Amino acid sequence: MTPKFIFWDCDSTLLDNSELHWQKHLAVTGHHGFNLKPEYREAFYHNNGQQNWQMMNADLGFNVPMEQYLSEIDAWYHAKILEIPLRPGVQFALNHFKQNGAHQCVVTNARTTSVRPMIENKGLMKYFDFMLCKEDYPDRKPHPAPYLTAHARMQDLTGQQIDKRDCIAIEDDPYGVTSAASAGIPVIHRRLKDDLPPAPDAMISVYSEGDFLKALLG
Repeated sequence: MTPKFIFWDCDSTLLDNSELHWQKHLAVTGHHGFNLKPEYREAFYHNNGQQNWQMMNADLGFNVPMEQYLSEIDAWYHAKILEIPLRPGVQFALNHFKQNGAHQCVVTNARTTSVRPMIENKGLMKYFDFMLCKEDYPDRKPHPAPYLTAHARMQDLTGQQIDKRDCIAIEDDPYGVTSAASAGIPVIHRRLKDDLPPAPDAMISVYSEGDFLKALLG
C-alpha cells in the first residue's frame, strides 16, 4: 500500500549533496590555513556544522569563531545550490505523492539556515507541509525525538490520529534510520553508496533508482 505520510531526510536523501558538503568544509578551513584530512570525512557526514566546528576546535585547535565559520560555509554552499541534483527517483516520488494527496515533510539534523535556502532555491517547498530542522527538537538523530516531533506535527496539521503504519521515512544515514525506527515509523534506507551495508533498523535498504521506487511505491 502506498504510504499516506512521507517523512524525508534532506541531505543525501532528497539531494545528492554529500560531496558538496565536504568540499565546503575543505574550502573554508583551507582559507583559514588548516588542512582537513580525509579521515574526518565520515564524521563530517554524520554531524551538522556546529558539531563539526566543535570537533575541529577540540582536535585541530581551529579557533575561527563558530558563528563566523557557519556563516562562511553556508555562503560557499549556497552559491552552488543550483548545481546540486536531486537523487535519482526523488522528483518522480515527490510528484507522485503530491498528485495523490499524500502529506510530505522534511525531517533533518541540519540547521535551518543551511537547509531552507536549498529547499527553496530548488523549488521543493511546494511539496512539503512543513520542515523540521536541528532547532525544532531537543535531541538529534539517532534519538527518536525528530520523528516523534514530526509525527505529532503531522497529526496537528491534519487534525487526525495518524497510524504510523501509514507512514514511511526515507533516510540515507543509519543514524536517521535508527531515529525513525525508534519512533515506530517504518523506514527505507536509501544508501549513499551501493557498497555500503544495510542499516539493521531499516524495513528495506536500497541504492538504485529502480529499487528505491519499487520499495517506496510498491
